[in-house]
Amino acid sequence: HGVEAALRPRCELGDASQWLETDDDEQALLHVPFKEAINLKSVSMASFGDATPRVVKLFTGQVGGFDEVEDMEADEEFEMPVPDQPGDTFEHEIRSDKFRQARSVTLFIENNHGGETTKVGWLGFKGERTLIKFGIVENAEYETRPEGQLFEGGHVSDRQKMI
Repeated sequence: HGVEAALRPRCELGDASQWLETDDDEQALLHVPFKEAINLKSVSMASFGDATPRVVKLFTGQVGGFDEVEDMEADEEFEMPVPDQPGDTFEHEIRSDKFRQARSVTLFIENNHGGETTKVGWLGFKGERTLIKFGIVENAEYETRPEGQLFEGGHVSDRQKMI
C-alpha cells in the first residue's frame, strides 16, 4: 500500500481498508508537496497497532535519501505514543517556525512500536494558507535605468552630457 492510501480526506479517516506500509523494515521516508505555501500547524496519523510509527522526524522541503536523513538534525521531531487500539489518531502540534510558508515537508519515520513493518492508517496535515503565490510572472511592466545615466525620450539628456 502506497502513500496515496494514507493521504486521503479526513472523512475517510475510519476506512481501515487503506493504509501506507513500508516494504521490508520499519523505516519510511515520505515527501509531501503542497499545492501552495502553508503555515503548517499540525501533523496527524492514525495508528496501526505495534506497526504504528514511534519516532517521526519532520523536515521542511525535500531532503536526500535514507543515508542522509539519518544523520540530519530534524526541523521538528516527535514520538507517537503506543496506541490503545488500532485506528486511534495522534495529532502533533508543530512548534517550530521553520514550517511557516512551507511548500513541502518530508517525514522520516525512524522506527515503530515493534512491528516488522510500519503502517500508517491515515496521514493528515493542518495549516493555514499563506496566500503567497509562486510561479511565473505574467504581463509584468517594469522600468530600468542604467546606473548613473538619466534618459529622456530614449536619449541621454543634455544635462547628463555636460556632467
